[in-house]
Amino acid sequence: MKKESIIELSLPLIFQDRMVLQREKPVRIWGETNAALVNVTLSGKSGIIEQKSVQVCAGRFMCELPAQPAGTGFSLSVSTADESGGDPAKILLQDISFGDIWLACGQSNMEYFLRYDAHWNDIKKEPVNPDIHMYNVPQIAYEGQQRDLPDSGRWFVAGDPAWAVFSAPGYCFAQVIQPETGVPTGVIGCNWGGTSAVAWMREEDLNKEPFNVYLKEYEDAIKDIDPDVLREESMKGWAFEESYSHALEWRTMMYGLTREEQIEWMEHHAQDPVLPLGPYHHYRPSGLYHTMLETIAPLSVKGVLWYQGESDNAHADIYDQLMAALVRCFRETFEDEDLPFLYVQLAPYQQWLDDTGENYPAMRLVQDRASHLIDNAYMTSIMDLGDRYDIHPKFKREVGQRLALLALGKVYGRDILCEALEISDAAWDADGQSIRISLHHAEGGLTLGNGVTELFAISQAGRALTVSAVRADGESLVVTLEKTAPTEGKVRIEFAMEPYCEVQIWNQAGLPLKSFVYEF
Repeated sequence: MKKESIIELSLPLIFQDRMVLQREKPVRIWGETNAALVNVTLSGKSGIIEQKSVQVCAGRFMCELPAQPAGTGFSLSVSTADESGGDPAKILLQDISFGDIWLACGQSNMEYFLRYDAHWNDIKKEPVNPDIHMYNVPQIAYEGQQRDLPDSGRWFVAGDPAWAVFSAPGYCFAQVIQPETGVPTGVIGCNWGGTSAVAWMREEDLNKEPFNVYLKEYEDAIKDIDPDVLREESMKGWAFEESYSHALEWRTMMYGLTREEQIEWMEHHAQDPVLPLGPYHHYRPSGLYHTMLETIAPLSVKGVLWYQGESDNAHADIYDQLMAALVRCFRETFEDEDLPFLYVQLAPYQQWLDDTGENYPAMRLVQDRASHLIDNAYMTSIMDLGDRYDIHPKFKREVGQRLALLALGKVYGRDILCEALEISDAAWDADGQSIRISLHHAEGGLTLGNGVTELFAISQAGRALTVSAVRADGESLVVTLEKTAPTEGKVRIEFAMEPYCEVQIWNQAGLPLKSFVYEF
């Protein structure tokens, strides 16, 4: 008597009930099985919409269904067919929606939990929007790591226990986008605090100049450490990271501490176990690309929301090139060469714990430059939302809203003012004592707050000039100097080039003037 084989079938974790699939783009479903053939059926309220059979190759399958319009109430069936006579395996997903999916990626300021946001008490009282669906990619640092992550790996809506620890920028983005588009909106949180951009990129993206500096730094960090010792120390570090006491204390830190409280905190925790950089660390190059990002690719998505760069400020000089490589990596991974990329410029800040913002002015300029070099990539500014002694500004609702404004203008094609102010050119005004700075994205005029003169550092031929007043004149700023400047020599204007400052110059969309350096 012939023994029947046991048929196995699995889909990536993201394929679950209540998920959102991307409208108007190919519908990709993939997984693993020991069967020879897989049948995929998409059904709606009135019956089968699409049905397709695909061959299995080396235990894996990929099925692509035609693009679908937005809607709700769909089901997706994936089943096996096998000539061995074994019982077929079947997975049925229900309550599926077609709409727009956005990836909320980056480090801690994108990961930043809703419960830490300055507006949380108001947000949690607002009516639940059932057309906003959220999903957190489980934070797995290395292959085989086992973590208890009840708030990850499932789709949910506002009000679920996982909601309070979802990305505040991601959710607040969706709060704007969903009512504007009128279609189901999914936000996938794929982020981890402290990570460099290189953690989210492929090895082949880093094995070239100038990015291989990251690989060299990593190799130098681990070359003299015995692998067994490194593993032992890593497990001790993870045990501490996963401890309940550490989670409680870190929660206090994320809500915000004064500078004095931070100094006391560092003294108290100076002897805490440290997770060493190495093969078990989530900071390592390409690590999270494989353990997190790849687990949801090549799912069709609408676009990427990116808030990252704090951990790359030591290499600010190459961050624009790194961003270009990162965007290319994401587009190839998700098989979408025009995938929109919307990102946040680093906020002003001076010092947090033992980190300082001294490289941030240069980093912001490079981030801005990247937005002009990378096609279909756009940057919003939060130069008015920083915190002097906290690397995590608390007004993440505004961050999400500004990203949504960019999306509405640049992705959805709305005729709206959606970009932050930026310099166009500058020249001496007719009076010879003022400089007129012309601005882009200033339609309708400007609004000025307090302390504006202190944001400018102006020199001519190396001699510092003193700013006495700044006023708005239509779509320009007029900067008046205390004394008539000499007529010879190059003028250099630096604006908001301190690690921490408060930019209070806004356009009619409430978006601030980006920092800049300009010479004429």
